[in-house]
Amino acid sequence: MRILLSKTSRMRLFGYLKQKNKVETLSQLSQKLGIPFSTLDKWLHNPKRYVPREIIPSNLNLEIIDERPDNWGQIKGGQETYRVLVQKYGIKEIKKRQLKGAMISALIREEKAKNNLRIDIEDPLFLEFYGALLGDGWLSSLSYAYKKRIWLIGISGHSELDKAYLLFLKEIIKKLFNKKVAIKYKNDCKGMEILCYHKQLILFMNKELEFPIGKKVNLRIKDSLANDWNKIKYVIRGIFDTDGSFYLDKTPSGNPYPIITISMKSPFLLAQLNKQLLANNFKVRFREYELILKGSIQVTKWMREIGSSNPKHFLKYQSWLKNNVPVAQLG
Repeated sequence: MRILLSKTSRMRLFGYLKQKNKVETLSQLSQKLGIPFSTLDKWLHNPKRYVPREIIPSNLNLEIIDERPDNWGQIKGGQETYRVLVQKYGIKEIKKRQLKGAMISALIREEKAKNNLRIDIEDPLFLEFYGALLGDGWLSSLSYAYKKRIWLIGISGHSELDKAYLLFLKEIIKKLFNKKVAIKYKNDCKGMEILCYHKQLILFMNKELEFPIGKKVNLRIKDSLANDWNKIKYVIRGIFDTDGSFYLDKTPSGNPYPIITISMKSPFLLAQLNKQLLANNFKVRFREYELILKGSIQVTKWMREIGSSNPKHFLKYQSWLKNNVPVAQLG
């Protein structure tokens, strides 16, 4: 900071500095402090000159008229330059040049962000996130009147039943992509969303994994993932945790009968899941928009080999397991 002092305070300051440095003249003080004589002379005698705060001792009580940042001269000069350019070229031309500069800066930032994006599509956490996105997530690119485009990733759920799971996904996103995640509640329908702004991730998901931006149509899993059980099982977990259900029906004798379902309006995607589940000895029924798996042996196999990260499912399964299933049935 730079300080504008009253005349009396300037005299007091320099008297103090001479006494502290054991000198009698301004020339001697200049040599002692390593500051040009002309500079010290202006600080002392020019009522419009600002003095650097660092040469003013904190214990000296002085009358301060004004304070300004160290770069205030540059700011003032920049404002004056801008005024001259506007007079010379006109405000429209200046705005045009500013916009062009902003666009170039944005392109540079995008290129840096693209180069910094590191995604391992074989990482189980990423595959689980991918599955959740296929289930109750979306990618969007929105344009506004002021021409700014917003790139947004969202995953939704129930504000009570799915809250713990969505908070789990929030931490996954932060860990995988080093991005902050916002939480939005929809009180009218007890809904909850986690939202993340990440243009490069959206472009990656769209280009590399063929995930649509906007309306979710013709969903499918990339073949290199869909044909590998050790990868797709994590995707299935994410889909189950967002678009799946675990519930208890009753047998004719009145005993609880566990059922797992996944319901989606994505028949091709469900067919991909069905193919891998059958290949890994799951006795699953496939309808156009639904996969159904029934019975204690099959449900337990699911939880052991695929699992669930959504407490809504897992705690219900644990409760059923504890209270209703003989150990012999679990295999």
